Amino acid sequence: MVNFNKIKIIYIFFVKTLLRSKKTKFFILFSLVPLLIFLIINGLKLIYHDNLLAGSDFFKNGGMPFFFQFYIQLISLLFGAAVLSDEIDSKTLIYLNTSPVSKFSILSGKFTAYLTVSFLSFAIGSTILYVMTHFKGILTTNSLATLLQLQFAGLIAIIAYSSLFLMFGVSLKKSTIIGLVYIFGWETIAQILPGTAQKLTIFFYLHSLSPIRIPKEKGILNISIVQPGYAEALITLLIFSAIFFAASVYIFKKREYLLADHT
Repeated sequence: MVNFNKIKIIYIFFVKTLLRSKKTKFFILFSLVPLLIFLIINGLKLIYHDNLLAGSDFFKNGGMPFFFQFYIQLISLLFGAAVLSDEIDSKTLIYLNTSPVSKFSILSGKFTAYLTVSFLSFAIGSTILYVMTHFKGILTTNSLATLLQLQFAGLIAIIAYSSLFLMFGVSLKKSTIIGLVYIFGWETIAQILPGTAQKLTIFFYLHSLSPIRIPKEKGILNISIVQPGYAEALITLLIFSAIFFAASVYIFKKREYLLADHT
């Protein structure tokens, strides 16, 4: 039987720990890089009396690729795989395994804590950039609705990628390297392969969730099959996430980990 109270205790503990960590502070600051670039470009244009860069254009062509093709994947990898590797590196996994708390509760509590902090980091940077680049019309219904849809798409993306990288982390050594190969290798190569290889990537479905389309030259390289609808994409990503998480729990329960293991 699932003990939600123990999951809650583990969740709260690790959220507090992560919020104090240097890794989280780095990712929050890193999420502000597109905003800094936008301000620098327009600052230089002011100095040279040039036309200012349109905020909506910058968000679409600069912010969207940054967050949805780089930032989300990277933070999901480094946080998702770290759910277990942090315990191995700090040599505390043995204490978790011998505690009266079930492995399901441990993994669920830690994973949801890492998800929360990952999404918080993404939400801070993407929201600030969106507000600054859509400042004049930010209070309109359409702008607010678009911002909420973007945050939801980001949340689903983080859940899907983190679930995949969690599975890598509990089952494979050097999971971070394998995750990088998946992000910058497979997800790019699959877009130009013939047939339906694109359907075996998370980004293929994520592309359908965003209200602001990522430019083709910076997003999907060669759309050779019809993109799924919103509902189909959402359900597919949630099913993928559930499968990856269930597999992670099963592997974590069955596998014997050595303190010398590193992911």
